Amino acid sequence: MSWVVGHWRFPPHCTAPHVSAVQSHCDQLIWNAPRRGEPDGRVMQWTCDCTEAYYELIALGGLRFIRRTVLRNGKSVIHESDRWSFRVADALWSALLMGQAR
Repeated sequence: MSWVVGHWRFPPHCTAPHVSAVQSHCDQLIWNAPRRGEPDGRVMQWTCDCTEAYYELIALGGLRFIRRTVLRNGKSVIHESDRWSFRVADALWSALLMGQAR
């Protein structure tokens, strides 16, 4: 059983983690347009899509990157971070979840 109060659904339907509020001292990630002709890669982790922006950690060709999807005016706008080694990408993914990177 669930019910709606305002725009919140109780109990929540979210099954993925949410990104914490951005910290004042956060690292600024560089966001690029998706590379054309590149395979999709494998989604390793993701955040909940119940907010305007959600993120995915992608593995592709021995590297990892973060894909950001923002919903604007009913359309999805997708950007991708630079490509990093697994160790660096995993650290930045954790920083993103804790609000220490955007």
